[in-house]
Amino acid sequence: MTISSKNVPPANSGYPVLNGDRVLWKFHAEREAELLKDAFEDFRTWVLENGGPKLQYNCIPHWQKFSPFLNMYNYPEELAYTSFRPDPPNWYRFDSFMRLETETFEIPPELKLLPGKLVYFTMGTVCSFDLNLFKRLIGIMANSPNRFIVSKGKLIIIHIWQQITRF
Repeated sequence: MTISSKNVPPANSGYPVLNGDRVLWKFHAEREAELLKDAFEDFRTWVLENGGPKLQYNCIPHWQKFSPFLNMYNYPEELAYTSFRPDPPNWYRFDSFMRLETETFEIPPELKLLPGKLVYFTMGTVCSFDLNLFKRLIGIMANSPNRFIVSKGKLIIIHIWQQITRF
């Protein structure tokens, strides 16, 4: 995640920082918000249904309220544009996060014994909100001779065995 600023292009736009065309930056940000609007509305509904706060539409593309006390983000220093914009108050950048597991993951025996290559597939939490895309990809994987472990972000982990009849 990068922190938005008028001095840097929108995250993941690929536009240059130096001598960047700010009209293109603005167009990109507006188009991204337009494309994400339905997914954001679904997410906002889910947050409310699960006891979370009402999210404002202006929090796209980050989709969460920021804390007035402490916010952290994971982004390499070389790509965080901190020389073009300072971190906002109470924001701290880390080059990386590493989770130390005390348990190891074991492939379920029923999956381990099936033929085909074992593939781990993830689109990340945010990309996984596109449920239609995810269903299409799972349909494609179901017709593959391989085995898949599909991660749908933090909330749902799906194991796909040889055939899937529904999502």
